[in-house]
Amino acid sequence: MKKVFVPGWVKAYFTFFLANWLVFGIFRVIFLGVFFAALNPDNYHELWTTFYIGAKFDFRLAAFLSIPLGLYLTVCAFWKGALYIRKFIAALCGVLEATVLLAYFADFAHYAYIAMRINYSIFHYSENPLISLQMAWQTYPLVWAVLALILYGLLGYYFVKRITDKAFARKDFYRWKGKLGWFVVSLLIAGGLGFGQISQYPLRWSNAYHSTNHFICNLTLNPVLNIFDTARFVKADSYDTANTRAYYDEVAKFLQVDQPNKEKLSFDREIKDQQKENQHDYNIVVIFMESLAWNKISFTNPDLDPTPFVRELAEKSILFTHFYSPTSATARAVFATVTNIPDVTSFKTSSRNPLIVDQHVIINALNDYEKYYFIGGSANWGNIRGVLEHNIDDIHMYEEGHFKNEHRNDVWGISDLDLFREANRVLAEEQQEDHKPFFAFIQTAGYHRPYTIPEDNAGFKTVDIGEDLAHKRSFTSVAEYNSLRFSDHALREFFKLAEKEPYYKNTIFFIFGDHGLAAPQSENMPRGTVELNLINHQIPLIIAGGPIKKPQIINKTASQVDILPIAMGLLGRGYKTRAVGRDVLTTNADAEPGALIYGWADTPSPIGFVQGEYFYHSQGKNEGLYKYGAENFKEDLSAKEPERFKHMKALAHGLYETSRYEFYHNQKQNLEEVK
Repeated sequence: MKKVFVPGWVKAYFTFFLANWLVFGIFRVIFLGVFFAALNPDNYHELWTTFYIGAKFDFRLAAFLSIPLGLYLTVCAFWKGALYIRKFIAALCGVLEATVLLAYFADFAHYAYIAMRINYSIFHYSENPLISLQMAWQTYPLVWAVLALILYGLLGYYFVKRITDKAFARKDFYRWKGKLGWFVVSLLIAGGLGFGQISQYPLRWSNAYHSTNHFICNLTLNPVLNIFDTARFVKADSYDTANTRAYYDEVAKFLQVDQPNKEKLSFDREIKDQQKENQHDYNIVVIFMESLAWNKISFTNPDLDPTPFVRELAEKSILFTHFYSPTSATARAVFATVTNIPDVTSFKTSSRNPLIVDQHVIINALNDYEKYYFIGGSANWGNIRGVLEHNIDDIHMYEEGHFKNEHRNDVWGISDLDLFREANRVLAEEQQEDHKPFFAFIQTAGYHRPYTIPEDNAGFKTVDIGEDLAHKRSFTSVAEYNSLRFSDHALREFFKLAEKEPYYKNTIFFIFGDHGLAAPQSENMPRGTVELNLINHQIPLIIAGGPIKKPQIINKTASQVDILPIAMGLLGRGYKTRAVGRDVLTTNADAEPGALIYGWADTPSPIGFVQGEYFYHSQGKNEGLYKYGAENFKEDLSAKEPERFKHMKALAHGLYETSRYEFYHNQKQNLEEVK
């Protein structure tokens, strides 16, 4: 067998790459050894996953660190003149190695000090450099650290010089044959290692949060990558304690805080367990229906009837008609629903921010429940994996690639129909095995461009209503209209399957849209709803299932953040919370209605508050109070109704500031579950 010729420049590159990867792995082992006391014995079994995912993060850092040397070696392979700067390249690599070691040093010190891996906020210490340097001098062995950095940098320099000298010394170094092929192969390997995994989505920081154990997740992270992952969020978003305190009184009353404390900014509430006869072990299924907007469905399009099953289901269930998503993005809806805090971040989404991944989730009070999350694509989308796996105890994640029967439909993964089928199969089988109640989330995505109708569609037929009528009735096209119809059809098929299973009679289903959808024409909606952009937020909430015996239409204004508190109220279970969400149906049925509205996509970002027929809206210096459903919806009522204007303004800005504050003060370890 002919021996494969591997060019020296390729060997030099991968030698450098693998040496760094090995060193980073050793650093991870040292980190575990130094802080081993923080590891709970119950989590020993997770170390294999931790080191596996951690190794992929280390591969990524090694790939990034090797880029300068890789580019240099590639140029040298084709042009001899580049040889004259090899000492400079070796020195550059030495400096980079020392810089990485400095980050690891800072990370170890940072974790030892506050039990948190280093992130971009460490650069805030540069605002007071003399004080920071004095603190470091008095706390850490800086002289030895500096000597270690110099030594490590020199080691990096001589290592790179040695492997490149060895590569350049080979007679075949400048052999042209196969160079282009080796360049392409090396580029693909390096790119693949930098991508981190075989998946539609690359390795992301949320992969590190595969456990509810804080130390396990910290052990998985790579500190250097964590600096870059958090940089944009530290710069873009924070909170303002003074502003939060300024609106505290109004917000505390709105949230019905148990013991208001303006100085400590306490938003804590304890919901007591109801008496045993009022407690239930109902299963809960929370269904995020992609873009199930109020302006699209059959209630506002009765002649087109795009969602006949949603209409039929609502007629025998509890229907909230004035229900809103705080913001208009799916990842934001997931964050708001799970944490009960509106996602009012101005940059990306809160699920993508590693600085606030740690959140208290009230359904952890259901410690006797099995918990599930079903998504047709990947949980790496929007980094929602971190919010879910890190914060919900022992959650079972089902995503594309983990289902028994699945057929990829389009970029969003398997079809909604396949997703519902698989969710029903799993829930039915799991409950037969252990008979424990369950709390499950199902997130659909099919009603989304490219609006793919699967071949296996359970007899679904498309309908042509004409493009002109589609535009007038809030749809961008006939294809979108039919995609919504198929989403409704898939939901009907799910209920057909569920009704045949024993779990159905004891299950409550929450069906709602993840957000609304703007549509400029929308002749089927009040013009004020369209022009004030409430169309982008209004969605239905349907509470259905065997335990719901009496249909109700509820016109009280509520929001996605209220869904889980409502579920806990129906179960009669107690919990502690400091988030914005409230049970407006049972426990706190007398609570003041209202919903925060935040328009993250515009600059400056609009902040509003809906309450009944009134809408307070502000954007920059412009603000006003409007009746969005009235003919004269443009009339500013702030002068005519000054008390209402003042109150709704305080709640709008107060809930906005409180939500920003709670991102960083809702950590689960700070609130013990009610037992």
